[in-house]
Parts: sequence; C-alpha cells; structure tokens
Amino acid sequence: MRAKVFVLLALWLTASAVTAHATVTGAYKATVAPGELYEVSFTPTAPGPIRAHFEVRPLELWASAQLYKPDQDQPVALTLDHSSFDLLAEADAENLNAPWRVVLVHSNSVALTVELDITFPKAFCVEIAAELSIRISYEEEAGEIEDYHCDQMWRALRSLGLNLIEGLHQIKFLPPSNEVEGRFLYAGRILEMYRMTPGRRFTGIFYHELAHFIHFVKLGASLKREWSSLHRQSGSDMINYVREPFGGPPNYAMTNEFEDFAVTFSAYILNTKDLFDLGIARRDNLGKPILLEKAKLIAHVFLHYRDGKPYTYIYRFGSGYPVIPIERAEVPLTAEGLPDFTEPIPWERF
Repeated sequence: MRAKVFVLLALWLTASAVTAHATVTGAYKATVAPGELYEVSFTPTAPGPIRAHFEVRPLELWASAQLYKPDQDQPVALTLDHSSFDLLAEADAENLNAPWRVVLVHSNSVALTVELDITFPKAFCVEIAAELSIRISYEEEAGEIEDYHCDQMWRALRSLGLNLIEGLHQIKFLPPSNEVEGRFLYAGRILEMYRMTPGRRFTGIFYHELAHFIHFVKLGASLKREWSSLHRQSGSDMINYVREPFGGPPNYAMTNEFEDFAVTFSAYILNTKDLFDLGIARRDNLGKPILLEKAKLIAHVFLHYRDGKPYTYIYRFGSGYPVIPIERAEVPLTAEGLPDFTEPIPWERF
C-alpha cells in the first residue's frame, strides 16, 4: 500500500512540474462515438515539456491514447487507461514548428465524453510563464495561440514593468464574441481575450484589460479616490474624456470610472505626448483641465524616483505587423507634475 501511494505521489509531482514549466494550455472537448478516433494537433515552438491530460466519461470505460511527434508513425508516448490519465513528452529543437498529434482510440460500445487539456511550450509565452507565473490558455473554438500573440503580450507586460503586473494569474483566449472583446475578472485575477486577430486593436485591447487589473489590484487607495473624484467631476461633458483610441465606441470612457481609467490608460500607452497635448489644449483653450489631471494621474501610476527626483515612463506605439513595437522612455516630472518631453528622449523599444 505504501509503495502504491508513493508511485501515485511521484506521478502527481511529475504532472505538476510539467504544468508549472510548460506555457500554453489548449482546452478541447468532444463526444466520441464507438469505433471512432479522436485526434487533435498542436504546434510547439519552443523546447520544453508537453502534457496531454485526459478526463474520460463514463469513468469505467477504457480508451487507448497516443502522442506523436511530427511526421512520425510511432508514438512517443502511449497508454491504455480510463477515467483520468496523462501522456508526457518533451519538445526539443528537432521537432518544433510542426504539428504534433494526440490520438484517442475508442473501441467501446458506448460513446465517450472526452475533455483534453494539452499543455505545451510556445515561444515568448515561455518567458511570461517563467517570469510571472501567469497561466496562458485557449479554448478550442478560439483557435491555437500563435507566437505573435505571445510576443505581443510579452512586449506589453515588459513595457509596463513586471512589478506592476505581478499578481495577474491567468490570460485566457476565448471564442469571438459580438458583445465583448476583452474582460478582466477580479476574483480570479484573470484577463480574458475574445479577439485573436493581430495588430493595433488586439494590442490596444490587451493594454485596456491590463489597465483594469492595475486599477483594481495595483493602484493605491489615494490614487483610486482621486480618480473617482475626477470621474465624478467629468459628468456628461465629452470634453473631459478621451475618445476610445482603438476603434471602440468613441464615448466608451463615459460608461463608468473603470472604463474611463482603462480608456485613458490605453491612450497614454498609444502616445503619451498626444494625450498631454490634448489635455493642455482643452485646459488652455476651453478652460477645462480635467482631462489633463487624468493624464497626470496616469503618469503617477509609473512614478519612481532616481537620485531623489521624480520620474515617470512615457509611451508610444511603433509601426509593425503582426506585432506592434512598443516604445517607452523614462523622463523627469516637472514641478507641475507633467512629463518633460524635452528632446532628446531616450526611447527604449519592446
């Protein structure tokens, strides 16, 4: 009995280690009729562990499962089991960037319900998992995450500073929706993405949802109170808001104080100088300083000190496809609390 317990514990520890160090998990579900094969392909793009985890119902029915490397007829791992079981393997430099296959063979007389989670390494998502312990997953209907998704997310996360993102638990890609393109779930610290198409809007939505995380989780109580006050003062006057910068409803910031923060934050990342120029123009030409005060508060999100002097980070988007380069610069804050845009500005590219 003790030997059996030890073996089960060793298997559990092995599976946990694979999950901890692999980087992307695809979730698949299917009902498999008697005599049918169920096959799923996936493409590792970085070296690392692979785990195919099966949950099969009814519990008492057995099935055979195999895991194949690209262009190979002999499985690298196989098992005959029931209920819950794993296939484990390792991706190396010789078998990357080509589809692997998981095959389940069902020879019972009753249909099987199969839930399959495939965890495998993707370039750039490796760094996200290693540095931040963020789980990255996708549902089958959303499509497999590509390297450019991981690349774009890693650039965005690094550009904000890893300390500002620490505590985000999961990034999940879900099927496209007509109602929402992104969402942050506070209780689980989960960021959901419903848009897979690369480019500026994908990047903007990702920053928008990160802004919700920062607002809810990382922003200090004093800045939260100040933001709530600025939003209340904004009222229904669009002059006190910035337009949604990535193609959404132009007055989306007016929805509530949380969307106001996320839209303003996104505009700050898109081009900090443009946001401040707009805020200064509205203050000087229209006598309405609230947007400028909002921009100054976002600058304080990035406040840090060097040699006893206050600094912040400013941002701008570069040009590129499918991945948008992000540029960041460290600049001092003036006595008025404005970023100093005096040239030359030492831009850092992500």
